[in-house]
Amino acid sequence: MTDNQGDIENVLGELKLGDDVYKKVVSVFEEEIDKGLGKRTNPDATIKMFPTYVRSLPNGTENGDFLALDLGGTNFRVLNIHLEGKEVDMKSKIYVVPPDVMTGTGTEVC
Repeated sequence: MTDNQGDIENVLGELKLGDDVYKKVVSVFEEEIDKGLGKRTNPDATIKMFPTYVRSLPNGTENGDFLALDLGGTNFRVLNIHLEGKEVDMKSKIYVVPPDVMTGTGTEVC
């Protein structure tokens, strides 16, 4: 091992976390998710969560037009789904989220 490798190992050694630290991170993360889902605690949560619920599974009798929106980290997906019994017609469009919007404050999305 060269001297540089030893220095690197020393620096990286300080960044290694034990199981107890990982368990604490998971615990805090789960608590923040719960806060984000709570009606009263959402405004103060560090992780904002917006619950969406699937009330029932499709059974093939659904009819009409449905709009699905998915805003991810890099793409905004828009789907228009037309259902008529078991017949499905889907049109989709994917929009790339610009880097300045990805890293902005969030007000640029509106």
